[in-house]
Amino acid sequence: MVEKGFFETQCLFVCDQITLEILDVNEATVQFFGESKAIIKKKYLHELVTEVTGDLADELKVHEKSSTFDKVWRLHSNTKKDRIIQFSTQIINYLNRPAKLLIAHDLTPLLYGVKDDIISAPIGFQGFPLAEIEWKYSGEIVRWSDKASELFLWEKEEFKSNKLVLEHLIYKDDYELFLNTFERLTKEKQESFSLIIRNITKSGVVIYTEWYNSILYDKNGKIVSVYSLIANVTDRVISFRESEKSMRSYRDLFNSMSEAIYLLDHDNNILVANNGVKSTYGYEPDQIISKNQSFLRAPGKFDTEKMTRIWEIAEYQEAQKLEVWSKKANGEVFLSEMLVNQGSYFGQNVLIIIERDISDRKYTEEELAKRDKYFTELFNTTPLAIVMVNVHNEVETVNHGFEALFGYDLDEIYGLEIDKILAPLPDYDEALRMSNSMMVEFKQVKRIAKTGKLLDVIVYSIPILIEGKVQAKFGLYVDITEREKSEETIRTSLKEKELLLAEVHHRVKNNLAVISGLLELQSLSVDDLKVNRALKDSRLRIQSIALVHEKLYQNENLSEIEMDPYIHELVESLKNSFKSDLINIHFNFDIDPISLIITQAIPCGLLVNEIITNSYKHAFNDRKEGKVDISLRIEKGVITLSIKDDGVGLENLKHTSSKPSLGMKLIRTISRQLKSNMEIKSKDGTEFIFFFDKAYI
Repeated sequence: MVEKGFFETQCLFVCDQITLEILDVNEATVQFFGESKAIIKKKYLHELVTEVTGDLADELKVHEKSSTFDKVWRLHSNTKKDRIIQFSTQIINYLNRPAKLLIAHDLTPLLYGVKDDIISAPIGFQGFPLAEIEWKYSGEIVRWSDKASELFLWEKEEFKSNKLVLEHLIYKDDYELFLNTFERLTKEKQESFSLIIRNITKSGVVIYTEWYNSILYDKNGKIVSVYSLIANVTDRVISFRESEKSMRSYRDLFNSMSEAIYLLDHDNNILVANNGVKSTYGYEPDQIISKNQSFLRAPGKFDTEKMTRIWEIAEYQEAQKLEVWSKKANGEVFLSEMLVNQGSYFGQNVLIIIERDISDRKYTEEELAKRDKYFTELFNTTPLAIVMVNVHNEVETVNHGFEALFGYDLDEIYGLEIDKILAPLPDYDEALRMSNSMMVEFKQVKRIAKTGKLLDVIVYSIPILIEGKVQAKFGLYVDITEREKSEETIRTSLKEKELLLAEVHHRVKNNLAVISGLLELQSLSVDDLKVNRALKDSRLRIQSIALVHEKLYQNENLSEIEMDPYIHELVESLKNSFKSDLINIHFNFDIDPISLIITQAIPCGLLVNEIITNSYKHAFNDRKEGKVDISLRIEKGVITLSIKDDGVGLENLKHTSSKPSLGMKLIRTISRQLKSNMEIKSKDGTEFIFFFDKAYI
């Protein structure tokens, strides 16, 4: 008897891919149904089976031999007892027609606990990790496995009336990528492709999946359906991206280093290099990879034996630092510093070289050495007395000037507090405050020499701050003992001269007052009105000069006079002199705080005196009131004196003639003496303006 094989004992169906119309069956199927193959082929698979539900289905699904990702079915026969089955499915091409091969695995023996008699069962897909979806190009779902529901949380029934399944499942930013890839491959008649995309579960969670897609075409080359196996690769993608980010961070760090970093094998060949070789050597990294390290060295400066020793030392020493002569791509030879460590690269022992151009640093070090020498020479040869102390004000070193001024050798005062050595007891607290100051301070003080002599010095306290902290302090002492004696002599002499000058001003003022008094007496004995006016004008001019000398005598500064109080007092004197004229003039003042030397103050006073006198005499004919504005301003060293009345104006004066008056002659003469530019305006009154540079002693 011939032993039957698997395909002779199990019911096999070849069905249309979409409709599940039965296209062919095997002999075991014919025997089970007791009908001819031709009759069976006129049916659809769903006419021969019904789904098993309830307790029986649950019992079978949890059995170790049953599948957890497919349904349980009852296969009906007119001649034999029904079988409880599960289907295994395989997509095939049957006579140039997309089809499915379905194997009916008999689970009936499981109902009776007979395991050995089970002829077949679904292949061991317990916990099968891939979701199965078969879908038409239009979007209709043909097959939706339990694993698909587990992965996406959607049931197949929820998509029955929805033609936009893929739009629900695929993340919007990846949907176009999926469709574009699908359309491109189907145009090329590709039968399969895979793609990692993002999907959206029913709960709204975004997951990463990998779709393995088989495209089924009919005999005319049209797409019938797509069979997709889908794996959840979220953890893999996240891990990969984290790993990629870590690697990218490492590469970025590796390439961001300005130093040249490269790896050497035992033959001193360069295995890998970073972007720092470009800034150090002028080469792109790929230009030096695979080349011997000697390629980077200056001619005649590569020592093979030295590199051998470096390899030997690297085996037991953590790091080596050495200086070598190197050559750039442009031929320039420079001094570089190599930091050498041993490492591993894909299981191979290598030397990790970090190299930097130290030409500038060497130059800087040499310059610093020179400057240190210059500073030392300056420190010791300067005539100033200098002491350096630590943060506790204890002496660290002194220069020759200090030894010469105070008489102390360094050995005598090293480690002692400087202020306790030099400062007189009453001045100690102030000296300590200066020494502890965080800012540069200087002060004229007394300090004690080793002999006990009290010296007049200017002391400078200079803290040395590094990152906001005092690291050391310098004290500079300038001996001004002899200068103090000379200055005291000068001060005494100057005081005497100041007293003499004040007395001169006082006597000049008195003499001018005498002259003014004589003119006033003379005017009382003269009946001629014209002569009387001339005497009065002269007396007012003398008073304006006398007032300057009086102000200088009263002022501590005998060389300059404050113009604001002087002009106010001068105007008040003029008002008193013209009270009898029955003209009430209101004066407005706009005067900056300006002090002028006597050679400018007197002409200014005379101008004010002359112009206001003319205003009293001529500006307000037939009027009882008037207004005069007096302004004295300074800007960028240029002084502007303005005197303006609201009288009739020069053009309307009754006595105006072609011959200028004495007053106008005086005004022009004084203006030239003041070296000023004069302007006269005659609109709504008369305004005199004088511009001149402020003079200094």
